[in-house]
Amino acid sequence: MPLFKAFKAPNAAVSINTGKDSFVLGEAITGDLRVTSEEDIEAKEIRVELVGVEKLKVGGEAIEEEGSETLETRIYSSQTSYTQRGDTIEYPMYKGQTKLSEKLRVTKGFSQQFPFTITIPASMGPTFQGMRRDGQWLERTWTLKGVLAVGGRPDVEGRKDIRVSLTSAPSPP
Repeated sequence: MPLFKAFKAPNAAVSINTGKDSFVLGEAITGDLRVTSEEDIEAKEIRVELVGVEKLKVGGEAIEEEGSETLETRIYSSQTSYTQRGDTIEYPMYKGQTKLSEKLRVTKGFSQQFPFTITIPASMGPTFQGMRRDGQWLERTWTLKGVLAVGGRPDVEGRKDIRVSLTSAPSPP
């Protein structure tokens, strides 16, 4: 492989189709991961990941309100591992994955769908953006990520942001 090719991701694409963008905690997400390629690739694996991240912006004014945080505003991440950028602290809340394919020879012109199911943990937090009672701005996001893992080169990724809620709306009687 030429030297500079090792620094460039393969000429391929990964896309995720779930049929909807909103889910409920504990729900199993089903969908298809489509992989297309315009070059020959030795893929190490193809997988789908579910990633939940909490970002806190420090420095707000505490809200004078009785009681503890709600299910939406509490912090679900372990606060031992984080990344800080300026006044924003990013906590990894959840990362799960499902392998869709082991090693695979992907040829030029390749186009294939891989069905998947991955479950949102019921014990995590819903999508949220707003102020906590301690005055910190909280943003909680959930992302589905499709990955075509390639040895010795950057992976090819496709992302889909999803909305996760506490419960579904009750159906009328």
